Amino acid sequence: MKTKFLRYVKHIWGPCLLFSGITGILTGGLIFLFKIASSYVIARSSELYAFVRLHPIWLPVLVLGAAVLGLLAAGILYGAPNCRGGGIPTSVALLRGLIEFKWIKSVFLLFTSAMMTYLCGVPLGNEGPSVQMGTAIGRGTVQSFSKKYAAWDRYIMTGGACAGFAAATGAPVTGIFFAFEEAHRRFSPMIFMSAAMTVISGTVTMEILCKQAGISTSMFELFEVHKLPLKFLWAAILIGLLCGACAILFTKFYRACGNFLKSKLQKCSFSVKIVLIFVLVALIGFAWNACIGSGHSLIEEVLNGEGVWYLLVLCFCIRAILLIVANNVGVTGGLFVPTLAFGAILGALFGKGLVALEFLNAEYYPIMVIVGMASFLSASARTPITAITFAVEALSGFSNILPITVGVTFAYLTIEALGIVSFNEAVVERKLEEQNHGRVKQIVDRYLTVQEDSFAVGKEIRDILWPSTCVILSIDKNPAQAGGGVGISVGDVLHVHYSTYEPTHTFELLEALVGVQPTDNRTEMHVGAQHEQVPENS
Repeated sequence: MKTKFLRYVKHIWGPCLLFSGITGILTGGLIFLFKIASSYVIARSSELYAFVRLHPIWLPVLVLGAAVLGLLAAGILYGAPNCRGGGIPTSVALLRGLIEFKWIKSVFLLFTSAMMTYLCGVPLGNEGPSVQMGTAIGRGTVQSFSKKYAAWDRYIMTGGACAGFAAATGAPVTGIFFAFEEAHRRFSPMIFMSAAMTVISGTVTMEILCKQAGISTSMFELFEVHKLPLKFLWAAILIGLLCGACAILFTKFYRACGNFLKSKLQKCSFSVKIVLIFVLVALIGFAWNACIGSGHSLIEEVLNGEGVWYLLVLCFCIRAILLIVANNVGVTGGLFVPTLAFGAILGALFGKGLVALEFLNAEYYPIMVIVGMASFLSASARTPITAITFAVEALSGFSNILPITVGVTFAYLTIEALGIVSFNEAVVERKLEEQNHGRVKQIVDRYLTVQEDSFAVGKEIRDILWPSTCVILSIDKNPAQAGGGVGISVGDVLHVHYSTYEPTHTFELLEALVGVQPTDNRTEMHVGAQHEQVPENS
């Protein structure tokens, strides 16, 4: 019993507390700086556009400046494909072990390229880069120690991603749920401990720094929302159905746009595409400020009842086109706040309609907007629990948990019934297609013997983040460890099956989990090879 406890302290408590604590503190500090910098840049961008609207003679200079920013952003991102596009989908691919990256390079390039995105006003948020930078800090923390801790890599990266999300949104509980519902789509005590400890240390760090700087950690100012009576729950159902339908169209449009750019603009260079996006955003921003930027100010305006219905519809369409094209091209930025903005517009349109028809009292309009935000987030990302938690935690939805849950449920049922993948999953698929185009995938069978003092000892299969596509076909238990519990024991032989583009690297990942294999157990049994995309983690 004592030996088991000491092993638990050595292999779980110690590394988890140490790595998670360091990652959380570093992530909280970095995202604090990122938040300060992005807020400053966004404010200057708004002032710049306001000045040019008052003095249209400066429009050519604005367009030229946008083109230069586009060139600089393209130059930064040219050699870093994993810093392009949405930060959350990229982080999900990293956490599932589908792609690789260099953490120091990623932190620097994400920070600088995101500032250019915000200065131009491309409709992307700051939570995506925050999540990806937290992921990079997690890897850096583990790699800074000895190689024997490599098995903790994806756990601590997950914690860093969660801490980045919590620091950017001011929603720590939602950040923890991100690990289960979005990153790995399963619950595990190991994942929970890593995510929770990192979020706690990161949130405390962020709170201390923001208090010293005199700024709020909340994404939105909390306000009083009237409780929606039960007789109006039908409104939440209809909003959920509307958001689910729009999320389906949103994902289909993203894929259609990606196919169009791939087929029609294949010969157009990456730099030219980025420049064109920046110039287009500058022209649209000059004409109408609500169509550019992350959407944070737009959400606040909508919550206050501002905006005419037909202008909201037009704004929704323009922002959707800009966001989808920008993400397909590879502009750095987040999708979370823009997604909330789309849901806010849908909820506002529905709420304004009900109030105008006198089906709903005006005092219940804000909850219609909140239900719309949560419902569209649930459908587009297929994360209903995360959507409900965020609405309660960050949008003053505690007194309206039932209508929020109703809207989220019906939005999720709509997209689930048609089997449409989430928007983030579609982005992940696009990244994998680009990265693995023309490569050969090896399908491998092998037997692995669990070594003494390895990471896997004492853990259950479900607790371990195996390499992507790795399936444990069988376990030949070590007779000497009979009665030692349900976990993996020293001497157990695991029959694993996986597909990979890099057999040597995948084998190194497996050895980090079960221990270095004897020389006579290092031969791969290749089943075959295929020219196709690596599937999602099993």
